[in-house]
Amino acid sequence: MQEFLFFNIIISFLNIFLIVYAYSLNFFPITWRKKVNQDTLVGLALIFLTMFTGFIWVIYFYYEIFF
Repeated sequence: MQEFLFFNIIISFLNIFLIVYAYSLNFFPITWRKKVNQDTLVGLALIFLTMFTGFIWVIYFYYEIFF
């Protein structure tokens, strides 16, 4: 169970990093943002990684409380 907690913490830090990166995209020049064209990809990754992080924390607390 401690390994699963460690995995959850790693995924949560990855999610926080992605949130900070998505926030900082506005500080890059528009020409670079159009050249790289990753706004949609970052948005989708943010949605799905946040959803995955929430699910794994729910699973962890479910097993922690009931087993």
